[in-house]
Amino acid sequence: YEISLGLVGSEMCIRDRQEYDIKSRALDQFLFDALVDEKAAAANVTRDQWLTENLAVPEPSEVDIQRVLTQYRSRLPEDENQARLQVTQFLMQQAGQQAQADLLAKLKAEANITVFLEPPRVEPTETGHSPFRGAPDAPITIVEYTDFQCPYCERVQPVLESLRERYGDSIRHVFKNLPLPMHREADLAAQAGLCAFEQDSEGFWGLHDWMFANRQNLSIETITAQAEPNGLDAAALGACLQEGRYMEAVQQDAAEANAFGITGTPGFVVNGRMLKGAQPLEAFEAIIDDELQRAGLPVPEPAVPAEPEAPAAS
Repeated sequence: YEISLGLVGSEMCIRDRQEYDIKSRALDQFLFDALVDEKAAAANVTRDQWLTENLAVPEPSEVDIQRVLTQYRSRLPEDENQARLQVTQFLMQQAGQQAQADLLAKLKAEANITVFLEPPRVEPTETGHSPFRGAPDAPITIVEYTDFQCPYCERVQPVLESLRERYGDSIRHVFKNLPLPMHREADLAAQAGLCAFEQDSEGFWGLHDWMFANRQNLSIETITAQAEPNGLDAAALGACLQEGRYMEAVQQDAAEANAFGITGTPGFVVNGRMLKGAQPLEAFEAIIDDELQRAGLPVPEPAVPAEPEAPAAS
């Protein structure tokens, strides 16, 4: 019965989200077309002329090209020129979509248009055993469902760090577990994290980073050996694991994720809005910026990437 109920709930979540996405895209396109046509008519120019003057799509920077090349190198063509072309085209497409979204936001503000279409939301349960960082009253809560042996979960950690750098105290990050059956030591690592959090929050985050970095070398011995370097009591950590003190808590996290339709890792819920997979920074920023705007709060400017260092002279 519980499994059937979970499946029904997850199917409803997926259907609601798909319906919202379709409605949202259609509404945005309708508003964009109508507002651009209005501006073009007022300026006595054609639609294309007005867009040429007002919709600027920047060329991707070398920093961005190298970042994407590095992050997705294994999925790109082996030929460097082909890989670079594919990345450049992707970034141009992404920049075009962002430029249109920015222009639409500006036009809606000028026309004093408010959209009341609400995205579907789920409600994660707040528990005392869930590690978190950030202020309790932060306007944005990111709940992460993850697996310490999942390579994609490890890959998304720098993205979460970038979000904390940009949004600061506006973000509260809640950590939850979703160990997958295919990863033999993922359940052990999940329990170890909660055992560590019981002792010390900072100790948990230190062990969290170590377990992701050493996801192929996790055992009771290797994990408890990291207790002292992270300010934790190794004997207490080992006893907690042997006892299975947080086995049920880990299972509750996983059941909640599955009920939302999150069956793979990583999965995220941002202010109740779901985001699946190791998404790029921009996917998180789009939701966070929208949530801040809905709350009438300022949206911080994106960080300016550092220029690449010049190659050393040979």
